[in-house]
Amino acid sequence: MLRRSLRRLLARLLPGTGTRRPRATAEAPPPEPPPRPEPPARPLPRSPYAREAAEDRPVDVSGVPLARPYYRAAERCLLQAERRLALALALEGVDYGPAVIHGVALPV
Repeated sequence: MLRRSLRRLLARLLPGTGTRRPRATAEAPPPEPPPRPEPPARPLPRSPYAREAAEDRPVDVSGVPLARPYYRAAERCLLQAERRLALALALEGVDYGPAVIHGVALPV
């Protein structure tokens, strides 16, 4: 019983011996796998402006914003930080801000 258990354990752990594999004959080479079919060609992605460029027409950019959204968001954050600083300094009694508001010069 110990031999049988040891043999089963070794059969699981060690590589196979190949005794149950059919013998390859020298006369017939193994068959070659069939060739793979070529995948269908995908169309290249086209820019929405490619039609205008192909027809030598100028590209209409009237509805496109000139600044990127992330640039505008950073600008808004900077303006908000400046407003918060002005408010914090005003609470301390420090005058901070522009010298001209709506075209009217403020007294110094």
